[in-house]
Parts: sequence; C-alpha cells; structure tokens
Amino acid sequence: MSNWGVDPASSPHQPLSGDVSQWLRIFSPSVTVNGRGDPDLEGQIVRDVATYGAQLGPLTALVLALAEGTEVPSDALIKLREICVEIETKKDQYRLGALDRARKSLAELADADPVGLAKLLAEFVANGQK
Repeated sequence: MSNWGVDPASSPHQPLSGDVSQWLRIFSPSVTVNGRGDPDLEGQIVRDVATYGAQLGPLTALVLALAEGTEVPSDALIKLREICVEIETKKDQYRLGALDRARKSLAELADADPVGLAKLLAEFVANGQK
C-alpha cells in the first residue's frame, strides 16, 4: 500500500501519471466562484487584472495599518488604486460587449432551435409591452 492509500499493484496508473491537464491543475489551480456576480466577468478580472491574492495583499496591508494606527503603506494604496481603475475598465468593456454576446447566443439558438428562438423573442416582445 502506498502513502496515497492506493495499492500500486491494483492501479493501472502510477501516482500523478495522468494527462498534462491533470498536472496543470495541480500546479496552477483554477478558482471557481459561485456568487452574485457574473462568473465570466469575475474570471476575466482574476485572469487579466489581478488575482484574489493580488487584490487582498494591498487591502490587508491597508486595513492592518488603519487598525494598528500606523502609517498607511503608500505602495499598497497605489497598487489598490491601480487595480480599482483596471477593474472598472474591465467592467465597462464587459458591459459594452453584452449586445455582441446576446447576438452570438441568439445566432446559435437560431441554428440549433429556430422554433425555440421564435418563442423566446415572442416572450421578450410580450414582456416589453406590459
């Protein structure tokens, strides 16, 4: 029996002998957040702007300085302002892309289920007239 709780003789694979994506998940974990926000937008922010750790680092430094009554670290404040501006820019870009995403989704629905598309559009027209 190995340290992993698996008998190597009964397993067709050696420990960590899976595909490359398995290795990448081990060394580069992805984070899935189930919250009130838009998961696509959250993913873009974490991927393109700042990871959660990069956001929490300056926040923690600022909160601790305030709590301890010490001088606020200027580098943390500058970094937090930069992150804030980049996040707002990413949100604006995402909002502007909503029409394009809707158009693409409707085109996919038209190809896959034209009757379903007609029903969906009728629902939107009916709800808009109320």
